[in-house]
Amino acid sequence: MKLKIIASTVLLTSLWVTATVKAENSKQFQRLSETYECQTCYLTTNSFKQLSQLDALIQSGIQQRRAGNYQQSISTLEQALKLAHQSGNLDGEWQARTFLALSYKLSGNLQKAAELHEYNLAFVRQHPNELASEPFNRETASLEALGGIYSSQKNYAKAIELLKEALAIVEAKDKNIGSLSKAKILEKLGVNLFLLGNIKEAEKFLSAAFDAYEKARLFRLNAGMPAIGEYEFQVALLRWQQQVFVAQNRTEEALELAERGRSHAFAGLLASRLVNDPKLQVNVDSPNLDRIKQIAKAQNSTLVEYTVTYEYDPDLPLQFSNYKDIRATGLLIWAIEPTGKITFRQVKLDRNNALLADLVQNARESIGVRGRGVAVTATAAPDNPSFVNPKLKQLYQTLIEPIADILPKNPSDRITFIPQDLLFLVPFVALQDNAGKYLIEKHTILTAPSIQILDLTHQQQQRIQDAKGVLVVGNPTMPSLAPAGRPPEQLPSLPGAEREAKAIAQLFNSQAIIGNSASKLAVEQRMSQARIIHLATHGILDDEAGVFSSLALAPSTGDNGFLTAREIIALKLNAELVVLSACDTGKGKITGDGVVGLSRSFISAGIPSVIVSLWSIPDSPTAELMMTFYQNLRNGLDKAQALRSAMLQTMKQFPKPKDWAAFTLIGEADSSKTLATIMGDSSSSSSNTTQATVSRYTVFPLPDNIKNYTEFPSSLIQGEVDVFFSSNLSIEELIKFYRQAFTQKGLTERSTLTRIEANNFQLVFDGSPNGHPITIQGSSAATDYRTVSIRFERN
Repeated sequence: MKLKIIASTVLLTSLWVTATVKAENSKQFQRLSETYECQTCYLTTNSFKQLSQLDALIQSGIQQRRAGNYQQSISTLEQALKLAHQSGNLDGEWQARTFLALSYKLSGNLQKAAELHEYNLAFVRQHPNELASEPFNRETASLEALGGIYSSQKNYAKAIELLKEALAIVEAKDKNIGSLSKAKILEKLGVNLFLLGNIKEAEKFLSAAFDAYEKARLFRLNAGMPAIGEYEFQVALLRWQQQVFVAQNRTEEALELAERGRSHAFAGLLASRLVNDPKLQVNVDSPNLDRIKQIAKAQNSTLVEYTVTYEYDPDLPLQFSNYKDIRATGLLIWAIEPTGKITFRQVKLDRNNALLADLVQNARESIGVRGRGVAVTATAAPDNPSFVNPKLKQLYQTLIEPIADILPKNPSDRITFIPQDLLFLVPFVALQDNAGKYLIEKHTILTAPSIQILDLTHQQQQRIQDAKGVLVVGNPTMPSLAPAGRPPEQLPSLPGAEREAKAIAQLFNSQAIIGNSASKLAVEQRMSQARIIHLATHGILDDEAGVFSSLALAPSTGDNGFLTAREIIALKLNAELVVLSACDTGKGKITGDGVVGLSRSFISAGIPSVIVSLWSIPDSPTAELMMTFYQNLRNGLDKAQALRSAMLQTMKQFPKPKDWAAFTLIGEADSSKTLATIMGDSSSSSSNTTQATVSRYTVFPLPDNIKNYTEFPSSLIQGEVDVFFSSNLSIEELIKFYRQAFTQKGLTERSTLTRIEANNFQLVFDGSPNGHPITIQGSSAATDYRTVSIRFERN
């Protein structure tokens, strides 16, 4: 058996704190990766030991800055700087000054920040033996940080000069294949050159940066390490490359880049699960221009793809901003018609206007959402149904008006919106034109995370087998949830969801699963046999990791009743349609890969079409909408037409958008011939249900209280997922947890490959369902958390 083993300390960091991934006994792994909160913020290995007074002051200053208390942060970090200087701690002095400069910068004092970085640069050069060496080069870090200040001052020429100096040092000294240092500097050079107006040079450096990130990513994957940050860096970089191409009027090439920069991991996982079907032609590569046109034709839909561009902030990488903290500068919009015609439009956002994030949030709040489950507080919408909502109108003017002239005129013709970032939260169906007409009144609308995912869900539709039953769940006996700092409380019952489920089940001559019968195990078993799955219950939103978003089901022996997104993604389902009639089921963690949450997990589990909600939903209008939707399906309408017609019908009785506009169809719009004729339960008898086997991929056990969870397709085994996360458990507690968890699953530890050291460990287990060994590696990256990767290996 071939296993890739890291034989000594590996410092994998939180995506919010800078550190260096280092394996001291291997030159190849000397500096595998750097993930960072900001370009100038580094923590040395001294910070991973028990906190000294200096470390405590620095940490406190960082936390104060993150909380927006800049003056307090400055005062604390000045104390740290004084203490480091008095004690002769050169590295601590450099650290304190670096963090202090960032606090000054964010408080608006760029000049003071520049002075501190200039001092740091001279300081490093005065102490080359102590400060200019590994685990990272502080001279290049100081050059990059100072260059960032000049970028913020729009002195791009000076920033480029400093960055080229840093690049020369990295090229001379950093020979590690997996290092990201060169890629980051190349990217910064490309961005500054673009902002300076040197488009051709910008293209050259950005292309080189992308290649460097890709080289590091492949190196890490081949080394058996999680390649996480590289992809997110590439996603941000591709937006700058798109702008470079647009500036050269190469808009169709920019569209190919736009597709390349979204849903990469999602598409990789989905493709790996479809590739074994001999009837399908699955391509994991992002689609080129010809393929994009073919997909638009096959979908018989006008595809509208958005890229959001942002101001350049060298100290706040886009992927760490939550897409809220950096001002959006504009939109790149492509409309691809079924004929293959591509139209490009560009929107520049006025800097004096509200943030794009605020436009989206204000529009949502103006609707006055409320309803089923954990309700949200919002501004009430006016009672006048003819009222033109200025917030919805403003979003229409931003997102739709620039392309309104090329959208189809026939209301039955489809439009598929491919959003990005916070645009995933936009209720497109409810956007209003100047006359107050809602977009759904003029068009048939659906959404997708990317054009490539749309193609893959179309192929999923082709592989659906002969499952013909319906699974309808409503108002399970509710599990208990522990609010922050309080004892567990049972979620409130949903009698409206129960009435909805019974009415829908009656339409299909089936039996609704309610109360204690709707246990997590029973629902999982029935889902594997269903053609249609309708779940009317509480939805629990996780916008931190996404994969812990969940659906509330009845608890039973051995489980708490919550079916999480990470459990759903491991199921092998055969349904054509899943409808999540619950709160916030379309939301989750927004990443470069789209929205990580319930919808992504169901599509990954094999579902071509998922209907989800964008807010807490009200009972009566939802029941009306859902009944009309299913009646429309029974009458032979496709899924997109059925949903549009249901919204228009519900609108007559409940005219406020909050009552009818929450739902969106993701994925395949067409319905199979079977869908209109489905009748009966998803299993023939209750006895068959209890004996049904749930087919699933491997789900790795996870301890409580984890953060920075990331899942990505296994680089070795089709269909499986590897994971990476941080935990506040100690090394000893993590080892105990995984030994118990895998032993309980019947796996055997291979003791010859066990490695346990003071700050890191490795365990290898045999006996997984797919027959491949599982490697768990963990290490200390700071005093309050450990980082863990779990992956499959080849035999």
